[in-house]
Amino acid sequence: MLGIQDRQFSTSFRRQCRRLSWSYFGYFAVLALLVPYLAVYLDGLGFDSRQIGELIALSTICRIIGPPVWASLSDRLGRLLPAIQLGVFLSVGLLVIMSQLSSYWSVALGLALISFFWSAILPQLEVVTLSSLGPHHHLYSRIRLGGSLGFIVVALFAAELLAWGGAQAYPWIAAVMLLPLAWMSLRLQEPERSVIAPDAAPSEAFWQRVCRKPFVFFMISSLCLQVSFAPFYAFFALYLTGLGYAPMSVGALIALGVVAEVGMFFVAGRLLVRFDVANVIALCLGITALRWFMLAHVADVLVWLILIQLLHAFSFALHHSAAMRFIHQYFPNEQHSRGQAFYVSIGMGGGGAIGAWFAGLLWQQGAGATQTFELAALFTAVGMLAAILMTRYTRRVQSSER
Repeated sequence: MLGIQDRQFSTSFRRQCRRLSWSYFGYFAVLALLVPYLAVYLDGLGFDSRQIGELIALSTICRIIGPPVWASLSDRLGRLLPAIQLGVFLSVGLLVIMSQLSSYWSVALGLALISFFWSAILPQLEVVTLSSLGPHHHLYSRIRLGGSLGFIVVALFAAELLAWGGAQAYPWIAAVMLLPLAWMSLRLQEPERSVIAPDAAPSEAFWQRVCRKPFVFFMISSLCLQVSFAPFYAFFALYLTGLGYAPMSVGALIALGVVAEVGMFFVAGRLLVRFDVANVIALCLGITALRWFMLAHVADVLVWLILIQLLHAFSFALHHSAAMRFIHQYFPNEQHSRGQAFYVSIGMGGGGAIGAWFAGLLWQQGAGATQTFELAALFTAVGMLAAILMTRYTRRVQSSER
């Protein structure tokens, strides 16, 4: 917790920061298994690439439905932690049930329900973190660093665990790994927030903000980025296996991307104070377009693949920090939960669902890998153009509000 142990901060503030960091650690440790290796699990159950794409898309659709539901619940309760706790504990139970499922529709229903309750956790955790930090937003990246470390630890060994335990071990391993997060969610403190009661909140003002051009272009860029990430999330582990990389090497390469992420989180706060957020987002999308193009053509060369994975520092870490900063600055306190929910559901959930469906159609058991990643590069290039337009209109709005 570099930078948070300073004596200028109270004991309760430092304790909350530590617990938040461990919560991110637990969440992303499980995500390191759920996301990169879901396709491996589904492949082990006997589904083809089209079915895998459909199943991932169906489960991702619940990331569109879930966040607004959980944000509305949190606003009505005036508390954020109950949604996180409910999401964690029900996800554990559903993962245990998943271990007994094997037919297409039963697996689809199980994944959809897990995705729905899983979607309760991160948006509320982000709001808890930013509300707990108050004016010390520059510490966000360092707290979020815990998530990257959790991802690295699990990604290194997940492939070997699955190779040892087989496909049926996947939901059991995920359920067990969720237990530390469940325990930590009970120890977090509810932050004090100046939130207007839901019935009194100016919902029209929220939708007016959503419809402004800076936010529209922000959402277009986010949607394009998530569409482009879908083949990476869905098929990257299978892609590397098909190229001849061993299970431990696959895990190490996935972890390498998150190591780069960790390094970026150390400096992201300072970069975002120094540079315009929209410009940073545009830069991240441009670099990501290059990343996917390289992945399509030179992934069989280890040196190039290492460089491709290091670019994850920009594709995810810097972009995520910039997106969180933009949303927290763009929406007032009483709209933070809804702003986060809208971003997660439409930008991340919608983009992920569209991308997974397209990736499943194009992948063709690996024969269409090159075309799939080339299309991903094209989507991020479009997203970069949207972010450039976002810069122009953001400055205009800021000038009018002064």
